[in-house]
Amino acid sequence: MGQQIQPKKTFEPLEKAKLAMRLVNNPGFEKEIDEYVSGKDYDEHSVNFFKKQIALQQKLQQESGKLLDTGGQIFSLVINALAKSWQRTAGENNNK
Repeated sequence: MGQQIQPKKTFEPLEKAKLAMRLVNNPGFEKEIDEYVSGKDYDEHSVNFFKKQIALQQKLQQESGKLLDTGGQIFSLVINALAKSWQRTAGENNNK
């Protein structure tokens, strides 16, 4: 009989969650993941998938920050426009 192939380990959800908490704001996350899995016989596909998940999470955080900033600017413009409109309306009512 041939040699049996041992299946490689995959990241467990709890393990991924703990590691992700440390890595989500770390721009050098790939190196840290590589160090974490080094010598532990993890499945390469699951490691690469995890790296993609962290990269996506970082991208989402960056984009949500931009959206929040843009939303704040829009809100400010709307409030300023309403304030000017009310001032103009109040001025017209006082002149009557």
